[in-house]
Order: sequence, then C-alpha cells, then structure tokens
Amino acid sequence: MARRGNIALVNLDTGAVLPAPKARTPHTMDGSYTLNAYTDDAPLYSLALSGAEWATIDWVRSNGGAGAAVKVTAAAVAEAILATETTAKTALARLVKLNILLKTSPRSQTYQLNPRRFWEGSGDAQVQACRRLDPPPITPDAKAIAATKKAAEKAAAKTPGPRRTTTARSTTNGGTR
Repeated sequence: MARRGNIALVNLDTGAVLPAPKARTPHTMDGSYTLNAYTDDAPLYSLALSGAEWATIDWVRSNGGAGAAVKVTAAAVAEAILATETTAKTALARLVKLNILLKTSPRSQTYQLNPRRFWEGSGDAQVQACRRLDPPPITPDAKAIAATKKAAEKAAAKTPGPRRTTTARSTTNGGTR
C-alpha cells in the first residue's frame, strides 16, 4: 500500500523520475465571481428559446456584447437576423425578462449578455462586470415552464408497455410448385 507522500511522476519510456509539478498559481478567475462559481439553475436549452432569440443572442455576442455593453436597436437586430422589427423587439424583451440580456439602464438601448453565462475577455474584466451589474440568475419564464411540462407529459405518455412479439410468416404468391 502506497503512502500519500510517496507519489512520483515517472517517464514510462526512459524510467526517469520527473520533478514534482509546481504548486498551482492562483488565477484572477479564482474567487466568488467566476463562471464556475456561479451556475445557473436553468440551462439555456431548457428555456424554449425561439430561433429569433438565439439569433439575437448571437448578434449581440458578435457585436461585442459578451464583454461590454453595446447599443442595440430592434431595427438593427431585425435587419441582421432577417426578421421583422416586431419579432426583434419581442426577442429582446424576452431575453431581458429571462436575464440573458441585461439592460444597463431602464431607458437606454444598451445591452450586455449576462456575464454569468456569456463572457469574452479577461478574468479581471469579468469580475468587474459581475460586481458592476450584479447579474441575476437566468430563470425560466412561463413559456419555458410550459415547454418543460409539455415535454414531461409527452415522455410520460410514451412510456413503453409490454413488447409485442412478431412471428415469422411465410407468404406465397398463391401458386404451388
């Protein structure tokens, strides 16, 4: 039985004992404001997002909204995602309601993707964004809850019963040989 302090790394080709690895250096992402420290109770796939909502998330991300607040107008989003302005407004409103998109102020048209879920940039900047925005968790709305309930009912109705067994049948074309 090996003791805890007698562990060594050995090169299997040469048999040489390798030096012990260095101690882990703390990273700026270590701490209370990291993507790993904050997990959302509702994964994005469970929110029943529409195609326009996914396209809006992608548009905001590709325009820098994952690392900083960006100016977003429904007209610009609608043109980019090939949808109507009403569809873009509806998508923006639902994403804000779900806390996927955060408005920097109630009357502005600047949005940022929730740093808990989407982040691009340095760890220090993420910590600052989380402190500044105090991002709320992403929570399901009525549409997401209804979709989850419908999927659960469908799965319950599809519960397999006893298996049918089929017997091999021989078929003839009506002729005799």
